[in-house]
Amino acid sequence: MNSGRFIPLAAVTTALVSSTVLLLAPACGDGGAVPDCGEECAPVEGLYPLAFQGDAGLPPECVNLDVPPLPQGQALTLVRDGGTLTGTLDGVAFKGQVYATGDLSLKATPLPRADGGLTTFLSLTASFTGGPADSGVDGGISGRLSGNFTGNYSRLDGNTSQRCFVTRPFTATRR
Repeated sequence: MNSGRFIPLAAVTTALVSSTVLLLAPACGDGGAVPDCGEECAPVEGLYPLAFQGDAGLPPECVNLDVPPLPQGQALTLVRDGGTLTGTLDGVAFKGQVYATGDLSLKATPLPRADGGLTTFLSLTASFTGGPADSGVDGGISGRLSGNFTGNYSRLDGNTSQRCFVTRPFTATRR
């Protein structure tokens, strides 16, 4: 006799699977992507010559891998389309995101060098302060970035991989 105290196993399984699917599904309309801040994004577009803080040199393990010097004084060029950023620094193409808060992140993976295959992964994270590019005229506030440049380098040497990692703080004022 069924007293009603036991829920059939099939009903429990269906409820468990349904609730799990609902928890894993993205919220309506966001598709799991980072929301685009549109016109509310920080106005970061422009040219920013990088000034590295403190010791901007490379660690010895990077020198041994023939890693190019850090782009001290080189201009980071940023172009914004809504919340999407594209940029170039020292001939390397970057892609990333900017947020309404002024935070931004960019990543780049240049092709390995032909001289033995130095593989490079670069990232820039920064905070933007200031206004639009044209607000620096007549005493307005120009844009400024402060953040970190990170390079992760590796090279295969026979059966071993040599690696080095460098992170340097920087500032940059839009010109």
